[in-house]
Amino acid sequence: MRAARPVALTVRTLADQSLFEGERLDLIEWVLPHCQLLHMPIGTVLLNPKQPADRVFLIQHGEVEVRVGRHGGQCIATLGAGQCVGEMSVIEGVPPSAKVVVSASSTIIAIEGAAFRTLLDHSKVVARNVLRLLSRRLRSDNLLVRESLELQAVSERHARSDPLTGLYNRRWLDENLPGMIEQHNETRRNLCLLMLDIDHFKRYNDSVGHLAGDQALITVASTLQAQIRDDDQAVRFGGEEFLIVLPDTGLMDAHPIGERLRYTVQQAAIRSSEGKALPGVTLSIGLAEWTPGETPEQFIARADAAMYQAKQEGRNRMVQSPMRESGK
Repeated sequence: MRAARPVALTVRTLADQSLFEGERLDLIEWVLPHCQLLHMPIGTVLLNPKQPADRVFLIQHGEVEVRVGRHGGQCIATLGAGQCVGEMSVIEGVPPSAKVVVSASSTIIAIEGAAFRTLLDHSKVVARNVLRLLSRRLRSDNLLVRESLELQAVSERHARSDPLTGLYNRRWLDENLPGMIEQHNETRRNLCLLMLDIDHFKRYNDSVGHLAGDQALITVASTLQAQIRDDDQAVRFGGEEFLIVLPDTGLMDAHPIGERLRYTVQQAAIRSSEGKALPGVTLSIGLAEWTPGETPEQFIARADAAMYQAKQEGRNRMVQSPMRESGK
């Protein structure tokens, strides 16, 4: 790596920097011998957490990256002309908290740490300008944090949703059903599940193809999502199976909901991605109401068993699971 190359620095050049905006020329003349104007190639390390910082760097042209982590680190910010780095380390007398590396050929003014501290002690103008620079950087950092949190939230939603249908997936169900059961148990409210399975789906795939099968899954999912109530939750349980969570709902209210879903899916028009009409599908549905003392796995298993009974009885129908005896 080539070393940074010093070039001539003038009072005028220094006065044009944000750090010295509004400062007296005599004070700028005083600090001039303690400054260097450097041409720095890509890859030059300005600050390293393993070494104390003894200079403050003002970026005149180019840009630098702030990196954290091992083996070169992850870039968390890019700083350009008019910004500075190293001032907090010099003020506090501690090593920097991040690594700063030149990411584009840059012209940078380096100020000796001792001279910088003297400036802060004797110049309200420089102290004010430092606060302004730090404030701008803090606003930028806050924006980056907010964007990162938003991306994280999107990533978490994707991790808990099915990529084909957009419905919640098994991970979401495993994380949320236990809490819903506990909440309904504490408030003594009813909770029901509908387990739905597309009839003869393997035959459907074999006859019209897997792409058409995907369109059938998408159509069923969108139909279910459009028909359920605001507080209900639709989950792609796996393959051609779906599960609907019905909060605050007993068997008497859940039964017509299940029948409506069965009928609406039977009537739904399925089309290929090119718009060609595809065969319709029907659902076999199992209905179960949660019983106190029942685990989430037992609850789902009863709805699943009722669904398989619906298939055995001829498909395209709903079967209600018998209530489980409490404590068993």
